[in-house]
Amino acid sequence: MNSPTGIIKEELKGTVERVTFHSEESGYSVLRVIPVDRKNEQLTVTVHQGKVFAGGTFLFEGTYTEHPKYGQQFKAEKMLELKPASASALEKYLGSGLIYGVGPVTAKRIVKHFGEKTLDVFEEEMDRLQEVPGIASNKLETIRKSWLEHRSIRNVMMFLQEYGISTLYAVKIFKQYEHEAIEIVSSNPYRLSRDIYGIGFFSADKIALSMGFAEDSPERVSAAIKHVLAASREEGHCYLLLGQILEQCIALLKLQGAEELIQQNLLSMEQENELRTRRLIKEGEEVIAYYSKTLYYDELTVVNELERLTKTKIKVDQKRVKNWLNRFNEKQPFPLSDEQTDSVAGVVGQSVSVLTGGPGCGKTTTTKAIVQLAVAMGRKVLLAAPTGRASQRMAEVIGREAQTIHRLLVFDPVQGGFKKGEEDPLEGDFIIVDECSMLDISLTASLLKAIPMGAQVLFIGDADQLPSVGAGNVLKDMMDSGRIPVFALTQIFRQGKESKIITYAHQINAGQIPKVKSPIQQKTYWKSEDCLFIDAEEATQPQAQFIKKIQKTMKSVLESGQTAVVREADGHYQRVEKAEEDYYLENLEETELEQIRREGISKYTFNVPQQFMHVDVYQLLNSPSYADGLQKILKGVHPWSTLNYGFSASDMVVRLYAQTLPQMLGEGREIQVLTPMTKGSLGTRNLNMLIQHAANPAAENKPQITVGDRFFRVGDRVIQKRNNYDLEVFNGDIGKISTVNPVDFTMKINYGGRIVEYNREAVMELDLAYAITIHKSQGSEFDAVILPVATQHFKMLYRNLIYTGLTRAKKQAVFLGSRKSMGLAVKNVDNRKRQTCLKALIARMEVSE
Repeated sequence: MNSPTGIIKEELKGTVERVTFHSEESGYSVLRVIPVDRKNEQLTVTVHQGKVFAGGTFLFEGTYTEHPKYGQQFKAEKMLELKPASASALEKYLGSGLIYGVGPVTAKRIVKHFGEKTLDVFEEEMDRLQEVPGIASNKLETIRKSWLEHRSIRNVMMFLQEYGISTLYAVKIFKQYEHEAIEIVSSNPYRLSRDIYGIGFFSADKIALSMGFAEDSPERVSAAIKHVLAASREEGHCYLLLGQILEQCIALLKLQGAEELIQQNLLSMEQENELRTRRLIKEGEEVIAYYSKTLYYDELTVVNELERLTKTKIKVDQKRVKNWLNRFNEKQPFPLSDEQTDSVAGVVGQSVSVLTGGPGCGKTTTTKAIVQLAVAMGRKVLLAAPTGRASQRMAEVIGREAQTIHRLLVFDPVQGGFKKGEEDPLEGDFIIVDECSMLDISLTASLLKAIPMGAQVLFIGDADQLPSVGAGNVLKDMMDSGRIPVFALTQIFRQGKESKIITYAHQINAGQIPKVKSPIQQKTYWKSEDCLFIDAEEATQPQAQFIKKIQKTMKSVLESGQTAVVREADGHYQRVEKAEEDYYLENLEETELEQIRREGISKYTFNVPQQFMHVDVYQLLNSPSYADGLQKILKGVHPWSTLNYGFSASDMVVRLYAQTLPQMLGEGREIQVLTPMTKGSLGTRNLNMLIQHAANPAAENKPQITVGDRFFRVGDRVIQKRNNYDLEVFNGDIGKISTVNPVDFTMKINYGGRIVEYNREAVMELDLAYAITIHKSQGSEFDAVILPVATQHFKMLYRNLIYTGLTRAKKQAVFLGSRKSMGLAVKNVDNRKRQTCLKALIARMEVSE
């Protein structure tokens, strides 16, 4: 059986001898199965199933895999229950705990009494079970209830798998909808994309179409609109305009007349309160902004709560404040600047305010002074930040407890929301939130709802950094509204002036290309400079393909005994020969080529593209490495380039991470690669694989778990990819694997001293974190940062991206790549404006004067 992906699926019919492991939460099961046609064998089968039991006979569909420790296993994606294959299997099936009230002894009696008609009795004549000694009417009712529940689960699982839903998602769907699963999925399978994590519009659409839903059905069009609105959050938008919705939905639906259908559905969805709209004036014309309901009300909540808070007049004796600040400054080895002093005095007099400034401008020092003054004024101060790492850093520098906003608001996983809110506000009257460039509109709404009457709120952040991963641009919108007091710190202090990290960050933010020194030019720069640039080259995709074609494919052709011929762009041919370990080329006359053709000799012709006509194929063929090959095809290499030493850019990233920086900074320092993208040779996926191989290679005594093409081992650095409120770990949290159990697919991860246990389902939410995107690094600081900048990232090379990445480094930053790409990034301002009405709505609100 072939799958659409080209993987050959196999079938295995067998009886479950033993359930080795079963997770009630995820349904993941490890079974020992006796094949029906090979009674003397036992195989290990892994599958997701809502309820599993010994004695059951099943038809499994999946693939055979080889586990590095446990050998051959059958990984089943589907599982169809069959009638038990024998009387003994039937006894084990009934007595396995599947049916409450039927143990092994009772099961033996039932099978002995009814024989091969046993299952027919259960299905059609259950009252006859009273014929069996020991089964009275009360016990019969218990058995009946348990059997009907089992049959319901079985029917749901069979129904879902009939439409191509794997057992993993079938378990999730059953846990979500329980016995109503068939009815719900049948009536509108598009609900799956909303309710089940991992099932998006495309998967739900495939299921719906296989069920017979029409391509122009209202359910399909409505689901496409909701998908487009939901996906716009990833771009940071709170709303989309009609033209944007039409363009994206038409691409999804691929329907004639789709535009009219989409507009009809938008109207009906608004009337049925499935989405919300606002009327905006854009370039003198009224346009409609379409919101998903949650974002509409989140934006409205933020404005309403800010208006509520700003109407509270904060009474402060500024003379006493000034005297306190004078005494405070007298005690400090480095007194506050006038700018800082004015900011402290200003903030404590405002109900809502923003403190902003770039690196080295004293935000931390100013915040410490604000906290001490607020405490002296009798205020109960609460400190918070969007991520665990940011809150931990805040606590360290301020010297007081700080929490994540999620923990501060007490998330309730049962209700799916925060416990703290209007009904149960926070127990504090001065709330300070750091790293507010990361705040999205939804988290801000939840936070502001929990602020008690009369309390003060201070938002701290750098609006020039990347905006939040989620929807909205909260910090910048508040600052630009003109209605929220903003205290900006601009003076760079002495320590900052001595740091090239801070100096270069401010230059980048001002649009100036910094002249970063190279340690290859002069090794002493490793000790004298905290920010360096290593010139390194990485092949473009065509270059990489050409190198591979010559260095690998051509050699394999020759090794297999075939004839390799090189055809240059001018039509000239050369034959490739091998003498001992040396490859060489010799001219091939047209008559010789014709002779090869006539004799039918197997040959492979390599065409040299016009762009590589300058390359000496002989030299490239005999290059000892990929890096050396890249040097041969480049028309010019920087004199300080690592290629001159045999290292490509990706090679050098690995060397810096695994060897150079640990030697320079000492073991135990936190080193982080920050790259603009996930794809490409300098993207997170490839770099994680390369660094893991160098820094934490596989070993016989090192257990590991395989997830797709990734391996997780003890000692690996990992990152959480989505919020998991049950485990209290959130998108962007970075930890280190402390234990791995490959049998039940679980692991323990150390998040800064807090150990979190992951089951199989939660493991899917992890990725390796030797290299992460710059977006994921927001709110974090690392001892050393490696920043690849290459032309392959040109789509993402923006000033605020490079600025954010550089300011994550505490002790050492190393740019690596091409200075041309660096210059491109600095000059490239991100003009992709996030679509939000928050600035305009705040500007119109009433505030106390």
